[in-house]
Amino acid sequence: MAVALTATLEPDRLSARLNVTGIPAGATTYTITRTSPSGNSAGVRGAVGAAVTGTTAIARDWEVPFDTTVTYTVTVYQDTTLVGTATATFTVTYTDCPAWLVDIARPTNSLPVVIESMRELDFAVAAGVHRVLNRRAPVMTTLPAWTPSTELIVLTNTLTERDQVRALYGTGYPFLLRTDPVQGIGNMYLGLTDFVEERFLSPGDAPERRFRAACVQVERPDPSLFVPTAPNTYANVKATFATYAALKAAVGTYDQLAYTFPANPDANPTPPWLPDDI
Repeated sequence: MAVALTATLEPDRLSARLNVTGIPAGATTYTITRTSPSGNSAGVRGAVGAAVTGTTAIARDWEVPFDTTVTYTVTVYQDTTLVGTATATFTVTYTDCPAWLVDIARPTNSLPVVIESMRELDFAVAAGVHRVLNRRAPVMTTLPAWTPSTELIVLTNTLTERDQVRALYGTGYPFLLRTDPVQGIGNMYLGLTDFVEERFLSPGDAPERRFRAACVQVERPDPSLFVPTAPNTYANVKATFATYAALKAAVGTYDQLAYTFPANPDANPTPPWLPDDI
């Protein structure tokens, strides 16, 4: 059986589910990459040099760009020898919301937001200006411009969304701002230097928040080092299924269990940060 690759949409967090089948016996690792129309290639997080555990494998691409046709390629190796390859094309068409914040470490915290403002990109340049006596023009030494800094302002509507953004911003990891290309951003990886949470409605119990984040654009974190954890938690499984028999009857595979998001969107397993009940 030849190696085959299929790509389908998983509605939760709008990820691409990548199913690899026909992995030959003796294979040891596989790698899945995503190639965009520009020709840029990126490894799928968690599927770069991943260990083979059978004849099939499942990976998820939480960072696939919106409204862009991409090509996924899987290569299967036995040690250093290529033993199989396959491709699949895929497009996520999404028009319901202008932007998502993607937590590359914990997909549970990824969420759609409204961007209130991202007005400018500030490109700093390392430069030296040397004034010379009896010469009007200076002598300058310059280096390539750094990646830009910006202020990203997003709005959330619920306390659960507030907790998700707090958790996402507070992890210390870069995050992905994922938008439709028509928004003029596309996929942009950002690192935080500071963020502020505002109550912009006067009633004390109003859940709406405005988050102002000082950001710097960074390179995409290495997909072989920054690998996301599965979204489901033991606490959620215990609350959903009364017995192990009930779990086995409802869930077919471990993958289905690990990648089941809570049915109630407000049942976010991320606890409030910092705790608000002590």
